[in-house]
Amino acid sequence: MLPEIRSRTTEIVKRLGPTVVPIGVKLLSSARELNEIPGVRTLTSTMPCHMAMMARHEQSEPIIGAPSQATKCLWGAACLGLIKTPKRLSEGDLNLMVVKDEEAARKLHEGMCMLGDDRKYAGVIFAPLDHIPVTPDVIIMYLNPAQTLRLIIAFAYHQGEAINCTITGQASLCSAIARAVKDGSVTFDIPCMGDRVYGMVNENELIMAFPINRLDELVQGL
Repeated sequence: MLPEIRSRTTEIVKRLGPTVVPIGVKLLSSARELNEIPGVRTLTSTMPCHMAMMARHEQSEPIIGAPSQATKCLWGAACLGLIKTPKRLSEGDLNLMVVKDEEAARKLHEGMCMLGDDRKYAGVIFAPLDHIPVTPDVIIMYLNPAQTLRLIIAFAYHQGEAINCTITGQASLCSAIARAVKDGSVTFDIPCMGDRVYGMVNENELIMAFPINRLDELVQGL
């Protein structure tokens, strides 16, 4: 399947422009896989948005992996199921810095999608889609609004599908990945503060995420 994925990647870049770097995300059931999969650069302290940045911009070693214990962003680790969602997160305590009371904090948390609520993975790999050494679970892209519009229309090509998004401003990248894994949905989001601090995301960029099994559909729509 990897040669076909690389071919589809070339088509996406051709249609959307050379600045687009589709990224594959693979969730691992065992951290041992990080040593078994060729070409993976394993980090010991990182965050998902930082890994996405490296996959986008690193020239020599763009295949980035990390075990669950190396992921220091609590929101990101819980969204990706790398940890079981801790109580202080599920009850909204960590949202109190941006909302007025506990009820608002809990409600804000409910808007995020977290795989850690019911499953757990041991590691994750981020890599450019044309370099990833394993079939990814999810594809993510950072796009400007015009490029995002083209993808929305492309996904509507076959069945007129509307894309419904829940945007909280928190854990945007990881919540989008979680929705693609959990629901098989296509989503876009506005990059959160972590993406801007650690991910080098530009002010004009949005995130789009979708499961790998919808890649052919997207390319046909484009």
